[in-house]
Amino acid sequence: MTKREAKDLGWRCLTLYLPLILFLIGTLFPFYWIVNTSLKDSVEVLSLPIKYWPDNPTLSNYFYLFEKMGFGSNVANTAFVATLTTVLVTLLSLLSGYAMSRYRFYGKTFIYVLMLATQMLPAVVLMIPLFQTMVKLHLINSLWSLVLICTCTNLPFCMFMMMGYYSSVPRELEEAAQVDGCTLLGAVFRVLIPVMLPSIVATGAYAFINAWNVYVYATAFITDKAKYTLPLALNVFQGEYGTDYGKLAAGCVIALIPVVVIFAFIQKHLSGGATSGAVKG
Repeated sequence: MTKREAKDLGWRCLTLYLPLILFLIGTLFPFYWIVNTSLKDSVEVLSLPIKYWPDNPTLSNYFYLFEKMGFGSNVANTAFVATLTTVLVTLLSLLSGYAMSRYRFYGKTFIYVLMLATQMLPAVVLMIPLFQTMVKLHLINSLWSLVLICTCTNLPFCMFMMMGYYSSVPRELEEAAQVDGCTLLGAVFRVLIPVMLPSIVATGAYAFINAWNVYVYATAFITDKAKYTLPLALNVFQGEYGTDYGKLAAGCVIALIPVVVIFAFIQKHLSGGATSGAVKG
């Protein structure tokens, strides 16, 4: 390699990697700052000049959350809502997405447009009728109200995702399974689901994140502190006269850990499923 070629290669590497490095720093810095803040006491958090690492790192904020605030129950409540929502949404979107993708029936276009229209309504518009519905169902202060709402609000979009995934799978696969003796459901669960596993993981991840972070509906339906989910528990640290940034940051770190761990395990499937329905096969 000549000196000129080496110089050109260096410039190409610089123009390629420098933007990526800057983007990575901009993406990771907020997470670093949350962890940094969570390790400071209440005095050091507000001290000037700003310190990019605490002089005396402490885990007191984390101990306070679990010993004084009962943060473990908040994590369990959130996991309950997110897990059940993910299971229900994934199962229902598998079946409804198959029907909408594979069959022609009367009213299909109307159902499609109606489901799409539900995604255009802001949560505040639906709050009053949903609250009245939950009162009549005796689900106020019940985690099942959040499971029901999260399932209903996430199902339309997840159904659209599954429709795209089904359209990328040849019909011949399920037809061959039925010729070999499988029922329709047997063909779906024994043949299509293994093929579409990355797509199903992507759909479940979408539903899980939305349910894990649900806040607006939780503020209306849950008032019992024993039933608080993580977003509601974190809101406790933002008061009328100030915000306890150290404990709030510690709570954010705890809320992030399960999501990061789950995504670390499923990222192989997630990267393949995110775009598998983009092009029809």
